[in-house]
Amino acid sequence: MCGRYVPPDEAALERFWKIDRKNWRAWIEPVFNLAPTTQVPILVRADDGALELFCARWGLIPPWWKKDIPPSLTFNARSEEARQKPTWRHGLRAQRCLMPARGWYEWNENEPVRNESGRTVNQPYFLYSPNAEVIAFAGIWAVWESPTGPVISCALLSKAAAPSIAHIHHRMPVVLAPEQYDTWLSQAATEAEVDAAIAKARQDFAGHRVSTRVNNTRNNSPALIEAVAAQTGTVAQAKPPATKRRSASKVDLNNSLF
Repeated sequence: MCGRYVPPDEAALERFWKIDRKNWRAWIEPVFNLAPTTQVPILVRADDGALELFCARWGLIPPWWKKDIPPSLTFNARSEEARQKPTWRHGLRAQRCLMPARGWYEWNENEPVRNESGRTVNQPYFLYSPNAEVIAFAGIWAVWESPTGPVISCALLSKAAAPSIAHIHHRMPVVLAPEQYDTWLSQAATEAEVDAAIAKARQDFAGHRVSTRVNNTRNNSPALIEAVAAQTGTVAQAKPPATKRRSASKVDLNNSLF
């Protein structure tokens, strides 16, 4: 769920938020195909009340992580179980952030299409709010002391998809409404207030088909979010995904039974 998204450009970000401090040496170039483990913008509320912009690794590394190699598959946290999982619970309780975005990509497993190479793949969609130029994912963040220095990282929270886009994918990021931002960023927010923000998050979403070029993370251009027509032809209906057994040696804190 949500393994790719589009952050806003610097001008849009500054129109939408009054950022008091930028902890970023140089703004990134426009990105239209942002993938996990890359650097993303996050907004946090400092102890003095200032709104700060940080650059964070998308893929949370818990402060207690002891290995030299970061954990895998920690870019999304299921909101329904985040309080019970050691990977997420500290961040949800005390280190919440906003992850600004224009929208995100999902792949409809019930809509098989041909890519440029003729292979059968799932149809990608760009999902967004038609009522907002910029949206904000509810995120959590952490600081990990790596062998070479501190690393700021983050993860977005997910929930069941809004009715308008559930036919495309059954999960979506928790997208907060502007009136929820202050509560989400406040360290004084109660558990009930945080849970209410998740439960009452935005539901106004739409989606359109986009090019299968988005499947390759090396492709990065504004054309990736442009709508394309539905493919016609005789591509066979996609089969339900087979259940895959996880390798016991692969680290997966996102779904581990902690």
